[in-house]
Formats: sequence, C-alpha cells, structure tokens
Amino acid sequence: MKNKLLSFVIALSIFSELPAQLLDAVIPIQFDAPAQLTKISSGYQLTGNSSQLTNNILIDGAAIRFSASDSTEIWFQFLDNMGNWSEKKKAKIFYEPNSDRFIASVLDSTLGRVEKMKYEARSSSTITFISAGIYDKESREPKINEKYLNISPENLGVDKPMIISRKEWGARDPKSGYSNHPYYDKMTLHHAAGWGATTLNEGKAAVKSIQEFHQDGRGWSDIGYHFVVDMGGNIYQGRPETVLGAHVGGANTGNVGVCVLGCYHPPATNLPCNDEMTYETEKSLIHLYAWIADTYGVEPKVLKGHRDYFGNTSCPGDNVWGMLPELRAEIALFILYGDQPTRFALFQNYPNPFNSTTTLHYDLPDPSQVKITIYDILGKEVIQLINQKQNYGYKKIVWNGKNKIGNVVAPGIYLYKAELGSLIEVKKMILLK
Repeated sequence: MKNKLLSFVIALSIFSELPAQLLDAVIPIQFDAPAQLTKISSGYQLTGNSSQLTNNILIDGAAIRFSASDSTEIWFQFLDNMGNWSEKKKAKIFYEPNSDRFIASVLDSTLGRVEKMKYEARSSSTITFISAGIYDKESREPKINEKYLNISPENLGVDKPMIISRKEWGARDPKSGYSNHPYYDKMTLHHAAGWGATTLNEGKAAVKSIQEFHQDGRGWSDIGYHFVVDMGGNIYQGRPETVLGAHVGGANTGNVGVCVLGCYHPPATNLPCNDEMTYETEKSLIHLYAWIADTYGVEPKVLKGHRDYFGNTSCPGDNVWGMLPELRAEIALFILYGDQPTRFALFQNYPNPFNSTTTLHYDLPDPSQVKITIYDILGKEVIQLINQKQNYGYKKIVWNGKNKIGNVVAPGIYLYKAELGSLIEVKKMILLK
C-alpha cells in the first residue's frame, strides 16, 4: 500500500506540464505511465518508461531532472527501431547549487533514431522525477567556421554595463574554438528554470554549474549563453557575444542569448516555478540589451523569447515572456536617453512572498507627489509608507510587515496602492509566517 501511494504521488508530477527545457539543451518528452518507486535493500529505486518518441529526430543522448536528498545513481536505456533495448548506460550527475535537484545526463553519438527510453534510479532516500528531454543532434555545438572575422562594434553611444568576467566566476576554458557571428540580427531571452541566485557568490556557483552541464552533460564546447543575469541584477559573461552561442538550436547565427536565473513558468511540476522578475534583473537586462543593440547595430524590436522561434519550449516562462513588449520599449528609450526613468512605473515587490521585510520599487520620470499605502485583503488601511513630493529617479521603499502603530501584522495577502504622479496602480503581495 505504501509503495502504491508513493507511485501515485510521482505520477502526479509526470502528467503535469513540463516546466522547462533543462537549460535549453533538450527537447522535452513525456512519460506515459506512472514511475514506480519501490523500497530495496539499499534504499529506494525509481523506474520509468517514456512515451513513444518521434521517429524523425536523430538523438545523441538524453537528460532527466530529479530531486533527492542523498547521492543517487542513474541508468538510461534506449529502444531502437528494431525493438532492441540498449545496454544500461550510467548517467553523469550535475547538481544545481543550493538545491536537492540535479540533472542526470547520458551523451552517446551512436544512438540515432530511438523509439523509447527508460531509466532506473537508486538512492538511499526517496527520489522524485521532475522532467526529461532528449538531445537533438541538430542542436549540437555550432561547427567551427573560421570564414568570418570578428565584427567591429558599430556604435559606442551606450556605456557597457558592469559585467562579471569569466575569470571572476571561475569559467573553464572552452573545449574547442568558436565561430564568429557573420552579422547580428537577433537577441533572445531565456530563463534557467531553476538555478536561482540573488547574491554574487550564489550567481557564480550557478553559472559554473550551468557551464559544467553544457560542457560535460550536453557536450558543447562552452556554456551556451552569452550572458547570464541573476536575481540581484549581477551580469555574468558567458561565451563572448561576438561568437555563435548554443542556446536556440537552428537560430544561433547572429543571435545574442541572455539567460535569467530563476524559474518563471507557473504552473510547474513539483519544482517551484513562480518567480517574478526582480527590479534589479529588469534594470540590468534593459542596460545590457541596450548596450548590445547599440554596439552591434541590432534593433531592440527583434528581442524574442526562446519560445518565439520553434514553439517547442515554454522558455523564458510566462512571468517573463509577457514582459517582452515593455522591455523592447525600455531598451529603445535607454539607447535614446540613457539610464533614467522615462515613465511612471510600479514594480512587483521583492521578495514575494516574504516573511520579514520586502522592498517596493517605482520609477518617477519627473518630480512628483508620491503616496504609497498598504491595505489588507478586506481593503482596510494597514499603514501609509510615504506621502510626499519626490524628485525624479529610480526609487524604492521597504515595508517591515508592521502596521501604523508598530505591530507585526498577521500572515496573509496584502495590497499596496501607489499614486505616482498621474499613475495609480495596485499590486498584491503575500506575507508568510
């Protein structure tokens, strides 16, 4: 009975929507039967079989994301079109920093067309399946082409933002050479679907982890992205932006790829995926893309999310993808006017949910009267944070979760109303215990 219950819990995750594309390295696949979690002498064993795979894709491996609190061994097997299962292939494990999640990867260039795959995982603790995908041979590292020379920057009107160099985050050297872009005509935004990081040290660890998976799991020469931005707004150099990346298979030429750390696509499986883009991340993205667009002569209007190319991924997640029209406009304005607000704007508080303090960010393009008030879910005023005239600029104010008489309020949903010059807007936030 206990094993049946465990299998049922795992099945719920399997039939849920796939949350991501495993760092943009795989084509997601589904599993048509519940995973089987059983107790064995050494701990637990989890097994699963994929649905029928499409026959028109040549694959060279697969990856599955799991969570487990202890070390785990994983094996994959593949069914060829003659009905024969391969021998068991032991997977390499790639851990996500500050998490119990990891990716198990098998890379095998001899696989070709595969009908199905299955896995076996063994651990001393329970194991949870999160998502899976196959490696498409067509999405391999772009072949080295020495035909194109490095293109000189077209403009130098936008100052380059502060970027954490490869040396600073501890990057490994590429496994092979790069190919230069022959031109620039695309910019793409991704999300990591995990690998959340708000501090510099967390960000460095996350970027190193992504590079390790891209190099040793997927078999690419280097990290696939040109830049990575964490939730604190720190920007990390991936591979040089002047060379072809490996982030949108079939559309890497002329394409500069940026990945934001965190998971922005609810609903997910058992992976928390409800992040909202932070104020710091948004500002860094606008500055970074403005510099890329101005320096390499790319129109801001060409900025896309990964999903906008071939429709086989949810990346960069609904919570980011819906912001693209606004980001394109802000990038164009940054190129024209520099780093100053061009419109009244209220942003989502961060962190949200929160359990002690949270920060509210807003933009004032002109000196304006500012009034920000917190209400409970019934509309009763909790506290007025500010009511005064302020000069233009990027602004923020912290709420400590207390009411106007200094008492900590009860956990729950709260509303904050901002009157910023001509803008009146209300947003929701959640206070936890």
